Amino acid sequence: MKRILESVQDGWNGAKANLIPGFVIICIAALLVVAYYVFPAFQNALRGLQEVRESWGAKFSMLTGALGAGAIPGLYLMFVGKARRDLRGFLDLFFTCLVWATSMILQDYFYAFQDWFWGSAVTFKILISKMLLDQFVFTPFLSIQYLAVGFRLRDMNYDFKLLGQALRSDWAIKVIIPMLVSCWLTWIPGTLVVYSLPLALQIPLMVLIQCFFALEIAFVSSKITCPNVS
Repeated sequence: MKRILESVQDGWNGAKANLIPGFVIICIAALLVVAYYVFPAFQNALRGLQEVRESWGAKFSMLTGALGAGAIPGLYLMFVGKARRDLRGFLDLFFTCLVWATSMILQDYFYAFQDWFWGSAVTFKILISKMLLDQFVFTPFLSIQYLAVGFRLRDMNYDFKLLGQALRSDWAIKVIIPMLVSCWLTWIPGTLVVYSLPLALQIPLMVLIQCFFALEIAFVSSKITCPNVS
């Protein structure tokens, strides 16, 4: 129990480090949703983005994910001295962008599934249903697992032997729980905002919030100790 509480604390520390900017960005995202439904001119202005999203499909999600969740937070961490700025640092940045980009394929198809399964209407029941399935099924059993494996491999110098040890050594307590706690504090309100928009605009808004979530994940990941090679 003590170790679980420590893992929860690590996740909380990651969220707390970006609590204010994360809260601000979710509020901004919520205001964008309100503006979309209240001001026809704003809705018309977003039609071009909708058309691009619908035309590009998963490629749009991958590109925006790589830039918004990978490149922008990664370059910021380099700028403030929280990440390496040498050749290895840029290799890690490229790999991080690749992990986020490929994870967006899962996200893209899952959002489409949600829209098909629950419907596209914006009602309290549908929003809550989408949020619960997203945060308590899809996220802990698929998306967080995928991100965790990618970031652990990066932090372990791309050593698959070390990664294998990590996967067998209390993976849930050491890695998944901290990431989930950090995730839920951002994405339980975040997904309610995102699912309030039409499907074609959900990914762009998600990426806006995800930029700050990526900073939280970077903080949590830095606190996880890698196992030694035996």
